[in-house]
Amino acid sequence: MGPHLPDGIVPPPHPVAVRPLALDAGEVVGHRIALLALEDWGAWADLRFARVAGPGAPPLPRRIPLADDWEVTADGTPLEVLDVAGRGDRAFSNGEVRLRPAPAPGTEVRVRARFAPGAVAEAVFRVA
Repeated sequence: MGPHLPDGIVPPPHPVAVRPLALDAGEVVGHRIALLALEDWGAWADLRFARVAGPGAPPLPRRIPLADDWEVTADGTPLEVLDVAGRGDRAFSNGEVRLRPAPAPGTEVRVRARFAPGAVAEAVFRVA
């Protein structure tokens, strides 16, 4: 896994913009996936997400997919997944996917996340 922030990037005191999404990315193996918000930090963006296990859902191999399990594009161009961080338990987890560069307003963003073999959540949204 790569660094949480690459060398030389100094975080600003606050995000440039926080864009609420509240977007359902579907259900994978009984777990509902939601994209919560996109935080624009200028040099990067954090995509916030949550996973909620439904009744009787089997445990996933990992509560938070690794960086290699995420594919994110902006207008068809792949974004670099710098890091993924999260917390939670088998019933609920939330976290963030750190992306570079931050997608600009008006950009169509496509997200694919593999939560388990054959269990992929997908969503598309336009940055407000």
